Amino acid sequence: ANNATMAAESELNAAVNKLLKNTPAAFKVVTETIHKVLSNVITYPDDPKYRELRRDSNTFTSKIASCAGGVAFLKASGFTSDDRCMRLTEVDVDVLKAARAQLKAAVKQYNAMCQELQQKEKEEAAIKLKELQEATRKRRAKQDAESAALRDSILRGVEIDRHERDRQLDPTNMK
Repeated sequence: ANNATMAAESELNAAVNKLLKNTPAAFKVVTETIHKVLSNVITYPDDPKYRELRRDSNTFTSKIASCAGGVAFLKASGFTSDDRCMRLTEVDVDVLKAARAQLKAAVKQYNAMCQELQQKEKEEAAIKLKELQEATRKRRAKQDAESAALRDSILRGVEIDRHERDRQLDPTNMK
């Protein structure tokens, strides 16, 4: 049983790794759906309607099969598959509870990964903002220096013109 338990855990880990590759929207849908499937079987272990998932149902195709790791997680949880459906022939509530716990842990891990990614993006955006602010500051300083140089040049020209006018108006000045 120990080897079987280790193999099942290994299968679940592999399925979780696949689940973690989904986009946030797909991950939310597939994990919520699988959680509901597992919880229903745990709550009603003797009710066959909860132990069978039709492969052609909209829920199965759009919420489980279309997401990476969805089918693999169900298989690792004890479901078997044929052309028509996935079915849980033997219900081991402890195994299902362990699978559900691992699914919850995967959700926490995924949320942590998303938060880390958001934090990294925020840090990168802050660096980019600082770089843009510095570039803007340098551009403004250059523009200010160019404006000051132009202003000084104009003032020198005005001063020269004033001096020339004063010289021309000076009656003591002989041309």
